[in-house]
Amino acid sequence: MGILPAMRGVSLYIMRQIAWPMLFATLTLTGVIWLTQSLRFIDRIVNNNLSLADFFYLTLLVLPNIMAIILPVAAFCATLYAFHRLASDSEMIVLSAAGFSRLSLARPALYISILIMAVMYLILLFLMPLGSRTLRETQYQFRNDLAGMAILEGVFNTPTANLTVYVREREPNGDLIGVLVHDNRTKGQPITMMAEKARLLRTPEGPRLYMVNGNRQQMDSNRQSLSLLYFDNYSLDLQAYAEKEAAAWREPSERYLSELFWPDMSNPDDRNNYSKLIVEGHRRLVTPLLVPALIMIAVASVIGGEFNRRGQGKRLAVGAAAATLLQVLSLGVIHLATQTPTLIPLLYVTPLAFFAIAAFLLREPQLRPRLRNA
Repeated sequence: MGILPAMRGVSLYIMRQIAWPMLFATLTLTGVIWLTQSLRFIDRIVNNNLSLADFFYLTLLVLPNIMAIILPVAAFCATLYAFHRLASDSEMIVLSAAGFSRLSLARPALYISILIMAVMYLILLFLMPLGSRTLRETQYQFRNDLAGMAILEGVFNTPTANLTVYVREREPNGDLIGVLVHDNRTKGQPITMMAEKARLLRTPEGPRLYMVNGNRQQMDSNRQSLSLLYFDNYSLDLQAYAEKEAAAWREPSERYLSELFWPDMSNPDDRNNYSKLIVEGHRRLVTPLLVPALIMIAVASVIGGEFNRRGQGKRLAVGAAAATLLQVLSLGVIHLATQTPTLIPLLYVTPLAFFAIAAFLLREPQLRPRLRNA
């Protein structure tokens, strides 16, 4: 009757030893990568005069992609650290002497891997494509919000490829003093507008630039003529300068699993990238399987041989090398499968093979063949 509570208590103890280092590693690595990824949004934030909340919203959308990379690495590092500490403190020797087998000691780590796998599947199958397509749509909206663009004084601002705006002075209430607008959308017929004062406004019809006391000059290079129009009030529709979002092909990272395995074959882009889409679908199913393989490698590298408080550095190096080899082989197989779809089964074989080898190394010493006598 006392065996089951003891096993449960040991399992919970080992799981806690893994959970806290993993939480620390996940937060640390996620923070570092998130910071580097967020730097690419700084230019968009400044040019479009976006708020701090918009900045955090954009960076939040890239978190699923970051977490999908970080979680397997954090799980491996935390497991390796936890088991190394337990072995260094002789706790593994005590548990082994108490009758706990190596596989029973590895079982709590496998429980952790199952939880991480569930989170990974949630991220890869739902959160990552949702975040990627939302990020694309949000960036398009911010990029074409010309009414909210930041107009710098004394600088030729180019919010779009066809529009150049110069402002001599910008007042605190938002009025623009000494405005020059150059429209170069129509080749050979550039338009230049100058006004004493202007203001950017959002309207139900779209963003507009209201100008007061100015003129509009249009050059016709074919007729070699210049038309000049003076105005008291002029409203420039900025929506016409916004970049039109074409029916762009959805990247594999923006697609859900059903869209990857069953693409629209009437679309020529889907037909040309069929193997790429299929491999991406299998990659999302396989990537969570790396977690139990990496965790088993970490456990086997620490307790796979005789318990010894010395020589642990070599074991850790071997475990890190095996984990790195698994990651490299997985990436290589993904690249090869994209070129040769018949190699897709290797995506599943690679993590399962490493898991099986690690489990084999966790067999009890008396069950191993006596190679020395042979």
